[in-house]
Amino acid sequence: MSTTGMIVSIISVIACLILVTRGAPFRNLGTSKTIQYAAIWGAIIIGLVLLIQVTGFRIEQ
Repeated sequence: MSTTGMIVSIISVIACLILVTRGAPFRNLGTSKTIQYAAIWGAIIIGLVLLIQVTGFRIEQ
């Protein structure tokens, strides 16, 4: 995938996340709780990416 395609994909994902979370009830949690949830999700995503990289998992067609 080209660099431009990656940038467009990242912007699209971020825009979708913003649209999905606009009316979510967790928007009223407060700053510290929001940062805590963001850190937890970040750790989960980074952990999964590292696990996939280490195991060499590939999806082939």
